[in-house]
Amino acid sequence: MTSMDVLSECVIHKILSYLSFQEAAKLSLVSKTWLQAWLTHPNLEFTLLSSKHGYNIHDRKIVDQVMERYRQTKVPIEKFHLSVTIFAHPFAFPHMDKWLDIAIQNGVKDLSCEVSLPSYPFPIFTFLAPKSLRELVLSGCNLMDHSLSTPTTQVASCHSLRKLSLTEVGLDDNMLRALLNCCPLIDDFIIVHCRLLTKIELRNLQNIKSVSISCCRNQGVTIQAPTLQHLSYIGCFREESPVLDIVECRKLKSLQLTDMRISEVFLQRLISTSQFLESLTLDNVSTRLERFKICGSQSLKFFAISNCKGLREINAPNLVSLEYDGDQIPELKIAKRSRQLKKSEIYLDSLKNLNATWFGELRRFLSKSSSWSLVSLSFEECSEINMKDLVLNHKVVTPKVNDLVVCIESSDKYPTLVDALLWSCHPKRLVLKSSIEMISCFMDRLMYMKNSRHSICHGSKRLNSQLKEVKAYKFDSEHQCVELESGELAMRDLTETETVSFQLYW
Repeated sequence: MTSMDVLSECVIHKILSYLSFQEAAKLSLVSKTWLQAWLTHPNLEFTLLSSKHGYNIHDRKIVDQVMERYRQTKVPIEKFHLSVTIFAHPFAFPHMDKWLDIAIQNGVKDLSCEVSLPSYPFPIFTFLAPKSLRELVLSGCNLMDHSLSTPTTQVASCHSLRKLSLTEVGLDDNMLRALLNCCPLIDDFIIVHCRLLTKIELRNLQNIKSVSISCCRNQGVTIQAPTLQHLSYIGCFREESPVLDIVECRKLKSLQLTDMRISEVFLQRLISTSQFLESLTLDNVSTRLERFKICGSQSLKFFAISNCKGLREINAPNLVSLEYDGDQIPELKIAKRSRQLKKSEIYLDSLKNLNATWFGELRRFLSKSSSWSLVSLSFEECSEINMKDLVLNHKVVTPKVNDLVVCIESSDKYPTLVDALLWSCHPKRLVLKSSIEMISCFMDRLMYMKNSRHSICHGSKRLNSQLKEVKAYKFDSEHQCVELESGELAMRDLTETETVSFQLYW
């Protein structure tokens, strides 16, 4: 007898409830007790691989046997996940109907049904009638085969449902309205690329907390939800005018807007009326005038910006975290730096053939803030930097950067690139991911600057404070830092592409 055999059946059931159906099946080999527990496992997951010629009959027979056993023994089902991939052949629909019916009869609480085209006619109102369903996740199903000739007020209400997720589901405006009317207590609603819809209206949802919407073109969205706390909206950037109308969301805590054009008035009104807003993410968001600002939010703590070229100013005195991601240095002004700001990061990607003017702009931008926790630069190409031109910018205040992460695809050696990076960012730590040739170039240049008491200068112009000490580290197979003793000897231990960390002491 093994130590696993002494566990009671209720404990084994508890353990298996945290595992997938396949993982639990493996443990059924431990003993008869574990086998018996697996035979009554409350979570069922089935994936049928099919093609346009039909589906795998062997897999279908296995599902038939399992579901028939659950029907006969009336074992309660907590979670039921059914996925028919590649091509949901109509010949499979009667079997799917049978399996889903058994799940209903056994009191399923969380149901997920994923199919591909042609869409499976999911019996939506049959599932809502028993009033036991907590979570319903549908992908690729068709709800249009169900008649709504009966007034929606007579459709059975499902007050138990808390989560409704619809991805690429076939339904029109009337069907969506009927669904939301009969499920008034959902707190989590997700809708993704349901192309037959012309508008999405969320009203009278008494308990809604989280909404995630990914729109198709020309779909209007109206949200009036006083209890809503989290909203994620992905629009269609080609739309010239905003199709998102937020009537009331006064308890909103987090907001994520992606791929949309907005007006500054819309954004400022939304921020000013959301007095509890703590997290704001803008991804590929712009205005018609290409200029907007974030001002007046006392509650905002986390702000992430990605590819928003029009953002000019941030005024959030209680900001804790600021992230910027783009391919250009932002023209961004931080009006009032928060004393609580602990995380300030900027990521610039796909950089090519940059010159001294660009590094001067980077230094000016970084110097606008008292410090940055991380600056990440990804170079597709690089070249020599004219150090004479950097002299023109030497009066700019020296930035303070904790970590500078540099990724370089090129293998060419440009010592002046090292000078420009240190001058523009002045980091405490430099992390370099590149070829062995580029790493060697960086290491040699840093050691030269240290050993020659070299400060980046041109003529009598001193452009940077003196580098006093450099320590280099590489990461071993267990991601632990190992100090590199000397440049030439250590380089032999490096692979063709490597990540090396330099600790810099000024």
